[in-house]
Amino acid sequence: MQTLLALHNIGRWGFVIFGLYAITKCILGLVKNQEYTKSHNLSAVLFVAFTHLQLLLGFILYFGKGWAENFSDMGNAMGNATLRFFTVEHTISMLLAIILIQIGRTKSKKAEDARSKHKKALIFFSIGFIIALAMIPWPFRGEVARALWPSF
Repeated sequence: MQTLLALHNIGRWGFVIFGLYAITKCILGLVKNQEYTKSHNLSAVLFVAFTHLQLLLGFILYFGKGWAENFSDMGNAMGNATLRFFTVEHTISMLLAIILIQIGRTKSKKAEDARSKHKKALIFFSIGFIIALAMIPWPFRGEVARALWPSF
């Protein structure tokens, strides 16, 4: 499980890099009134792919480390900041972020014109990205903190 946790920790950087890349491409597409090109599509695909990879690793960790078992004693989980964070706050917020990012990808693919594609992707990607950033266990997060880069 430690290796998976380290991979999940490293994966956050892929999420951040590709998220910023996709959001930047959307902003530039809107500001410069660009067509929705293969480059724009690739940025969205990479962002969504890393998001889904993090979801997969997160689910394996969630069920493998026993966080899901805390639902049987929610009173205890809610009274402990670390249990509450990983059992409820991190999990639900990340699921919401991933759903919003996926909605943005789907809506942008279905949009008729390039401006609408950029705008829909930008809105949903940005909201999902901000929610995820807020729920990452950064080193300054106290009890739930994780290192910026894991040691193996």
